[in-house]
Amino acid sequence: MSEPEHLGGKRAESARLRRAEQLRRWKGSLTEQEPVAAGGGRGRHRGAGGSRVRFEEGAVFLAACSSGDTEEVKRLLGRGARVDTTNVDGLTALHQACIDENLDMVKFLVENGANVNQQDNEGWTPLHAVASCGYLNIAEYLISHGANVAAVNSEGEVPSDIAEEAAMKDLLLEQVKKQGGETRNLD
Repeated sequence: MSEPEHLGGKRAESARLRRAEQLRRWKGSLTEQEPVAAGGGRGRHRGAGGSRVRFEEGAVFLAACSSGDTEEVKRLLGRGARVDTTNVDGLTALHQACIDENLDMVKFLVENGANVNQQDNEGWTPLHAVASCGYLNIAEYLISHGANVAAVNSEGEVPSDIAEEAAMKDLLLEQVKKQGGETRNLD
């Protein structure tokens, strides 16, 4: 395995571990333990077979996107789900599809109006996520659909600051120039 593949795999694994930690926190939260009634309020909804748990539509939408189930995602969008729904950490389905390297879902979400510049609670855009993971093809797609290469996260970093692979850094710095930003002379 080449070093860039190894590094990209490590970054992707790091992103997956962060997501697993988010899910672990969710599973231990009081919110997760309370069922949602049919009308969207908290409480129990009893069917003919006893207790039933209903999840909030945002959680159902995010889960469908994470699983890659485009038919379910289409159905949920048709029923009024918001394409830019966020989890407790501010991650959208587009952020997660980028972390999961799911280009098909990335394209589907963008084609259905996902905000390519949506920031999570730490100021990361989907482009920050792909820059971190080294997913050049997804970065190119996001940029071609208006991703801001100069978006600053809460640590003061733009996507090119996070990129470790030379090809990713080169792409992002070139795009900064095209979008009218400034770059430092690294020569």
